[in-house]
Amino acid sequence: MSFSEILDAVEVLPYNEQIELSYLIKMRAIEQKREILFEEVVQADNELLSGNLKIQSVDSIMDDILNEF
Repeated sequence: MSFSEILDAVEVLPYNEQIELSYLIKMRAIEQKREILFEEVVQADNELLSGNLKIQSVDSIMDDILNEF
């Protein structure tokens, strides 16, 4: 089903169902974002534990970036 077909199908729903669908989609997107963030945190923790990541201040990171150019 294409995106435009889905939009057309939603348009025929009663208003209250459109609002409920919108809410459910938003909640699912929030949950997916949480899962992505969790995976990124786990990956960063693993990199830190393996020594591939070092903790730096913002100033130190900015100095590194500016010195690359």
